[in-house]
Amino acid sequence: MKGKIPVLTLLALHLLSQVGAQVTEFAPVGAKWYYSEEDFLPAPFFLQYPHIVEVVGKEMYQGKLCSKLVGVNSATIPEPLYVYAENDSVFFYSLVSGRFEMLYDFGAGAGDTWVIGGLDKFDSPDTLTVQVDSVSEWIVDGTPLKVLHLAPTFLFYDWGFDIIAGIGNTFFLTPDYGLYEGGPFGLRCYTDPNNEFHFVSYPCDTTLTTSLAENAGPGAGITVFPNPAGDFLQIACAQTEHDLFFSLYDPVGRLIRQLPVESETTRLETAGLNAGLYGWEVSRGNNRVAQGRTVIARN
Repeated sequence: MKGKIPVLTLLALHLLSQVGAQVTEFAPVGAKWYYSEEDFLPAPFFLQYPHIVEVVGKEMYQGKLCSKLVGVNSATIPEPLYVYAENDSVFFYSLVSGRFEMLYDFGAGAGDTWVIGGLDKFDSPDTLTVQVDSVSEWIVDGTPLKVLHLAPTFLFYDWGFDIIAGIGNTFFLTPDYGLYEGGPFGLRCYTDPNNEFHFVSYPCDTTLTTSLAENAGPGAGITVFPNPAGDFLQIACAQTEHDLFFSLYDPVGRLIRQLPVESETTRLETAGLNAGLYGWEVSRGNNRVAQGRTVIARN
């Protein structure tokens, strides 16, 4: 039997090749991303409506067979959004640069970067450099998914810190310019003809009444409030856990505060910080447990 590989070995190799890569095609026809859309009520409450981004078909566009996405609702990348995938990369057509630009590199590893060009910034093309901080695996609905964790270096762009291979960013599907001035945010669920993933504990199409103190989504056991903040932040943990650290990053991505989360509520002084958009994360060792952004305001 020399030179032949047993059938069971081939099967095992096939199964191993699928781990962390169940979503094999980006934006197939019928794919839907369920996000939240805010409607503010008298402070501090607001409503979160379900908002669907959907692939409505495939068509030739600028010489490429593209998926056509509607519902992105971004001022930075006008829609309909035409995208195509090549190997592990996803490209979108920019009306500003007049060419296809890279949006995602799902094959990127820790320390890798890519540049998103052709972003619409006041009717002028702009670029955004994306840096991968680390790579891990999330188990969602029993399925392992590869996740790229991004360094908080976006400055004035709204984009989350986690990208799920084959699905996209868990905060905004595409980068948006401004401080929480973009469209649908916070990925609730993703479905396509072959996959269904829930990233929140409530149904995808639920309308929620929430407060600025709440943080729904992956890592929702961690709450950071108030938002906007003044002279302090509170880090609340649903359960007292050990070895958790809270890190705060300034608008250009530099680590400026770090402290252990040793009780159900931990206070971080922010009185000496300038007003602006700050990124934060809660980690255990080299693993990120939760992440988000907060605005520090000054009167």
